[in-house]
Amino acid sequence: MTEKQPQFDRTSFRLLLVVVCAAAATLLAVTNWYIPSFSDRAFWNALAALTILGVASDSSFIPSPRISTSGIGSSVVFIPFLAGVLLFPPPWPMLIAFLTGLVSQLVVRRKTFVRAGFNTAQYMLLVGLGGLVYSGLGGHVGFDKVQVSFIPFAAMVLVFFVVNQIAVSLAVYLTTDIPLREAWNKIAGDSLLYDLVSSSLAIVLAFLYIRFQLVGLAALVLPLFFIRHMYQMNLNVERVNRELLELMVKSIEARDPYTSGHSLRVSEYARQIAREIGLTPRHVDQIGTAALLHDVGKIYEDFAPLLRKEGRLTPEERMLMQAHPVRSADLASTIAEFRGKVQTDIRNHHENFDGTGYPDGLAGEGIPIGARIIMVADTLDAMTTSL
Repeated sequence: MTEKQPQFDRTSFRLLLVVVCAAAATLLAVTNWYIPSFSDRAFWNALAALTILGVASDSSFIPSPRISTSGIGSSVVFIPFLAGVLLFPPPWPMLIAFLTGLVSQLVVRRKTFVRAGFNTAQYMLLVGLGGLVYSGLGGHVGFDKVQVSFIPFAAMVLVFFVVNQIAVSLAVYLTTDIPLREAWNKIAGDSLLYDLVSSSLAIVLAFLYIRFQLVGLAALVLPLFFIRHMYQMNLNVERVNRELLELMVKSIEARDPYTSGHSLRVSEYARQIAREIGLTPRHVDQIGTAALLHDVGKIYEDFAPLLRKEGRLTPEERMLMQAHPVRSADLASTIAEFRGKVQTDIRNHHENFDGTGYPDGLAGEGIPIGARIIMVADTLDAMTTSL
């Protein structure tokens, strides 16, 4: 599940915070409260245990490498939240979410009141709406047995994650320059598949508590944090891969002071252009990656003397330099993920609209849109960069 660490200079975000808080408060107000006896130790023990498990899960938040500037990340807090809906009648699962957010966000992670308020309110909202859907579709709630029907549980999980996605995507959209569709795509790409598969552990958690009480909850702690570790590994691989690409590009650009930072700037320009013309978030990422690697072929020693040479290149040297798009594309294609659009965009980023470019002499619409964008971004950086 994802959460947001927003920037606080936007009135629109504060309005979103008010709306989310009001929606959560409304759910609390319209709920028929079930007040258990103070002597019902099973009820209160379960409430305390799930809250503690929720705090521990939320405190193990993992930052995302996809939208690092906006504080997006993942945790396994949704598992005790979902288990709470299976065990407790409304509005007690919302109380678990409230206490979890309050303790984890304010006390453990020491967030500001506004940051903690947004995340806590959206936790309460998604738990409340998910619980209403589950109960409304005939889902069983209680400590007597675990009797989970597929449709009510699946509908609850769907509502749970959709509400979370909408709330966090809107927060990112309102507080950054990232378009809403791209924010949604990046957030979903982080851990949504893991979350959906792992949601079934909430059933196991509820069953273990009913059968073994606190011992059952303790038995599930290790699997919960194993899932958290899998999240961490997945995000670390993505981050390391990106950093390795940037390191490789920087090692090439170190040969030539003029090109220092060139590929990173071209990649950012290309992403901005691709967003502005309405390409899909996935296509934007592919173009950004191709732009980052568009000169990677210059790592070959053949190009070293040309990169260091002062003055004009000879015709023979120019022909050799014109081979770098092909060498770059071939090198990028050694990574399976980059075969296809990324490889093609790298190869064709020096094609001209009138057909006078290289290496394939493509013209007009025959030039891939990504290659055309990289060509414009590359030209822009060349015109705006000085030694």
